[in-house]
Formats: sequence, C-alpha cells, structure tokens
Amino acid sequence: MNNKTILKLRNISIVFRNKGKKFNAVKNVNIDINEGEIFGLVGESGSGKTTLARSIVGVQEIYDGAVYLNDKLINGHYENLYKLNKNILKRLTYFENKLYTIIKQVKKLLVEIQFKIKKSSFNESFEIFNLKEIINVNQLRFIENLYTDTLNIINQIIENSERIMIFVKGISLQVNDFPKKLEESLILKQEQVNNSYLVLKNTVQKVFLWISNIIKNISLENNNKYKLNNLLKKIIENTKFIISNNDILIKQVKNLKVIQNENTLLTSPKTIKNKKLKEYYKKVYISRKLFYKECNKRFKNLNNDKNKNVNELNILKEYLRDFWSRSNIKINICIKILNFIKENNKIEYYKKLLNKLKDTDFERKIKTYLKDNKEYNFQIINNLWKEAWYIKNIIKRNVVKDSKLIHDYYRWKNMHIQLVDNDLIEFIEFLELPSTNEILKRSNLLSKTSKKERKINRKNIQMIFQDPSSSLNDRKSVYQIISEGLENYKSLYKSDEVKYEYLNYYNDNNINKLINIRQIKNIDVKNYLINKVIKSVGLLPEHLSRYPHEFSGGQRQRIGIARSLIMNPKIIVADEPISALDVSIRSQLLNLFKKFQKEQNITFLFVAHDLSVVRYITDRVAVIYHGIIVELAPADELFKNPIHPYTKSLISSIPQPNPKKVIEDVFVYDPIKEHYDYIFDLPKFIEIRNNHYVYFNEREINKYKNINKE
Repeated sequence: MNNKTILKLRNISIVFRNKGKKFNAVKNVNIDINEGEIFGLVGESGSGKTTLARSIVGVQEIYDGAVYLNDKLINGHYENLYKLNKNILKRLTYFENKLYTIIKQVKKLLVEIQFKIKKSSFNESFEIFNLKEIINVNQLRFIENLYTDTLNIINQIIENSERIMIFVKGISLQVNDFPKKLEESLILKQEQVNNSYLVLKNTVQKVFLWISNIIKNISLENNNKYKLNNLLKKIIENTKFIISNNDILIKQVKNLKVIQNENTLLTSPKTIKNKKLKEYYKKVYISRKLFYKECNKRFKNLNNDKNKNVNELNILKEYLRDFWSRSNIKINICIKILNFIKENNKIEYYKKLLNKLKDTDFERKIKTYLKDNKEYNFQIINNLWKEAWYIKNIIKRNVVKDSKLIHDYYRWKNMHIQLVDNDLIEFIEFLELPSTNEILKRSNLLSKTSKKERKINRKNIQMIFQDPSSSLNDRKSVYQIISEGLENYKSLYKSDEVKYEYLNYYNDNNINKLINIRQIKNIDVKNYLINKVIKSVGLLPEHLSRYPHEFSGGQRQRIGIARSLIMNPKIIVADEPISALDVSIRSQLLNLFKKFQKEQNITFLFVAHDLSVVRYITDRVAVIYHGIIVELAPADELFKNPIHPYTKSLISSIPQPNPKKVIEDVFVYDPIKEHYDYIFDLPKFIEIRNNHYVYFNEREINKYKNINKE
C-alpha cells in the first residue's frame, strides 16, 4: 500500500424519495482512499454504508457531490458554485418567511392573553392564578419550534458557504485559466457574507434560548400567584424582547440577501451576468450611444456659436474622431477587411470596403497601412485584427467608464453628477471577470468524461455483492458468467501483453510443441485467463461447465470474486461479501482478499458490520452513522483508541468470552444526550490525533483534549 490517493469522495449526498418526501440516506461524505489499501466502511444496518458503496460503482444515483478516480470524475456532479449560491439565496427566503410567521404567532399569543384577562374581569390589585392558565405553553413551544427551524436553515446556509470557501481557495493554482483576481473577489465576498451569517445565527440563538427559558420557568411554576399589573409587565417585557430581536433579524436578512444576490451573480453563467451587468452599468456609468449623441449635439452648437470656445471645440473634435460607438465607427467592416487579408485574398475583394470606412483614428490607421504597403506584414495585420475585436467588445458593452467623459456629459446636460459608492464600482469590475463555471467547465479539473472513458471506468471499478445467490444468473454457466466481462472488453484478452503471457505459459508447459505469437488464437487466450482466475479463487477448471445452483454459498461468492478479478480492476467494492457465509468459509475468503491486494495491488472498499472481521482485514476504517462519517482512522488505532461515542458503542458490542466483562464494559450510545448542542455549535470532521479523524463540535473537541492532557 502507498499514500497515493486513487479514489476521492467529495460531498456525497444520496436522497431517497417516498410519497413526495425526501430522506437523506448519505450526508456530505468526504473520503480519500489510497491505492492498494483495504479500506473498511463500518456501521449498523441502515447506516448508509451499502448505499454509499453502490454510489461509487454507479449503481446508486448521487443527489449531490462527486466520485473521482485518479482525479477524474466518474460519478456524480461537479461542485457548482452558482447552484450552491442559489440554494443559499433560496434558504434565506425560507428563513425570512419563518421570521414573519413567528411575529404573527407572537401577536396571536398576545391577543389570546388579552382575551383571557378581559374574560376574567380582574382588576389591577386582584390576585390571579398562575402563568399556566394565562399563557398557552403549547403556543410558546410552537414558536420555539419555529426558531429551531430557523437555526437549522442557517446551519445549512453556513455549511454551503463553507463548501464554497473550501472549493474556491487555491482554485487559481489548480486551474490555469482561473484569474487570481476572480478567486480573491469570490473569497472576499464569501468571507463578508460568512461573518454576517454567524451574527445572524447568534441573534437567533439568543432568542431561542430566551423562549426555552420562559417555557422552562412556566413549566416549573407551582401555582405561584401574580398581580395583574406584574403579570402584564412580565408578558410585555418578554414579547418586546422577541419582537425587537425579530425586527433586527429581518433587517439583517434583507441586507444579507443583497450581498448573497451579488455572490450568486459572481458565480452565475455568462448570459445571466451580462443581463444584470446592464442594470448595474445604468447605476454608475452612461451609454456610449448617449455620450456620442450629446457630444455631436454640443459640437454643432459650439460650431454655430459666434463666440466659439476653440479649446473645447478641439476637445470635442478629438472625442468624435477617436470615440468608439455603433454610429461612429464601422468596426464590422474593419474586421471583414482584416479577415480577407489574413485569408490571402486579393485587394479587389476588400478595396470597395475601404471606401465605406469612416474617419476615426483606427479606421484611418487601417486605410493608411493598406494604401502605403503592397505586401503586408502578418504580425501587424494580426495586431490590427486583435485591436478591432477589442474595440468591437467595447462597443458591444456600450458603456463609458472614463470619469472625465462622464463629468463632461453631465456638464453638457446641466445635470449634477451623482456620487457613486466605490463598493458598487468594485462589484461591477468583479462581474466583468469571466464566469467561474464556464472557466471550470473548460478546465481539466471539471472536464466531462467521454463515452470511452466511462466504459473504462466501469471496468476499473467492480463490485462483489452481499448475496452470492441473487448476484449470479442461474441460467448461465460459470464459464458464461466469468467470460461476460471479457466479451464487453475484448482488449483484455486480445492485447499483445496478454498474448505474450499466454505464449510463455503455453511454451513452458508444452516443450515438445512450441508455438509463436502468430499461431495464438484469441479463444485460447480467453480460456487461459478464465482458467487462471478460477484457480486463483480456489475453484477447479471443471467447475466452469456447472451452474450456480450446483455450488455452496462460499463457492458462489468465489465465482463472484472471479467475475470481478477477470476485469483486471483497480478497485473492488466488496459489499459485506462474507456476511451470508459460514464462519469456516469466511477466513478463506478474507485471505483471498489479502492475497489479491498483495499480488495485484488492488484497492478494496470493504463494507461490513462485523468489527472483528474489519480489524483483521482492513488498513483503515471509516465508521458511518445515519449517513454521516463520524470517525476515520487506521484499523489498530481505531480499536485501541475509539473517540466518537458511536464507535465506542460498536466496539463495546463485540461479543466477549467472559459474560461479566460484557455487562461491565457495554457502552450505550445516546445521540440526543451526547450531541445536545449541535444545533448551536456545528460539528466538523477534523484530525484530532495523527491520521485519526472524528466528527465533533468545538465543545466535544475541548472535552476530549482536557481528558487526554499529557
């Protein structure tokens, strides 16, 4: 085994749908599997381990995330910054709607309290019953649940924002065409919005804890009596706190939506960006068409004036001569002429076009050069062609950015120029940068796999299924089952390398009847490979003519292994391959996996729930619980020093010879008790010891470090 990563899982999420509802079977899984290792995936039934394994092979559809084999996408979807930002924007709207619902519910609660007080006909000095009779605790709990929903929404937003930050940081080093300035702009805007999300979450958390405390106090009330004025004071104080903080939250959300909308635009496709750019240009700049029109008007007025301002008239002449707009320059004709010359066409083809050109500096430059030279320098023509396209793009953008020209325009119109925020100008500059998704699509990092590559990927990743009986076709012989892959990938037995291998094997075993490479038949090579693989899994060549129902469970699984091995794969996904087998057969198959790992350097993903087996066969182990990887470490390290409570519970459940020891050491995992503060303090997958990763939040990390101080 080496440390070269062969398989990468990035933000894998798998969703099952049932009756219009979504169930997250796998949630944001990130794993790196090294070449030549046996990687274990452990969890109880229903934890999502098989679903995750099937997604690697391509049997299970991936809702979000991607699988990379040797840094090439094989399954799933690329990280789409635009979709992530759109998702954040959508969740911000959900968040805002929840806040309005909360205000509505608080007002409803106040009306109910007012009605109860009026109905009771109490005066200010009269004692009343306890809070439970006046305040509807269930209504308060409903408001508390609404705040819980808002916390969950903001947590999802923060997770998506962190995904964007992780993806963007250093992207310009991985993708050559990705401008450093664009990376910096995305990071700057994302950091700005991330800090705002944390402020938003703190405000929600404060109100949530306040309401929880009120509910707790009311629940603990033991017929305490309050005077009406004291009660009203208490109620008004609490509702004022909730409503005032809600108003703050709504303001924060509105500001965040503006910033998030800008972030979404920065990562949006070119068509959307260009459409929005026109709207932003109107806020800051003026159109070239309007400027040229006003300049022309000003020139005519001054020219007809008896008291001419000569200096200004000269400036206007210069503007008209060197200003680029649709009505001032024939840029398409310029490009057409230069294209004719680049294609070595005769002068007659473009001579008539020269007469159609106007009198701007660029057009005169082209006319002068073509008239003064009979032979043209390709480099000069190419430079003129590039300049022409540069001018065309400026005309197409139709905007004047020069501050002096803008000031002149407003002066001619007798209008006061409006002060523009520098942040807005900076944002427009960011928008003008190339579209992130389009750059990434063109790069090797996110290049789509071809049909040929997808076929190769299917060969390189094979799967051994849990039930050997149902995974084999009873209507086909063992020979047909194993040879099926060779029929689809004929190069496996038709390549020169395999033919020479067969030639050496044949000549070594038939000294009196030697053959050469030309005498080898493809069918002989194919049969040689099938015989070789059937022997390697401990079966005999005579078994090839039999059918699956004629074998035991262990033998059927060996056939399944042979079917995978014949493809010469890089990775084999073994989905609980020994769970349906007798104990006596299991060790034989485990030794087979070890053998193929060592001899052929095959990488195995070994899915299991039997921890004793996992410890024996795997190099590293990932523990999965409800679709989340909670711990990952080398096998020996994980069993000696389990850190996550769920891992501890799994290890403590391994059967022990001594019954008393089992009762004493059993560890019961209670996620509600262990992770009560996950809604406030989000957990992260971090390296807590050398090569030992765990899914903990800040409190759990500090607790672990305090307990394990040296």
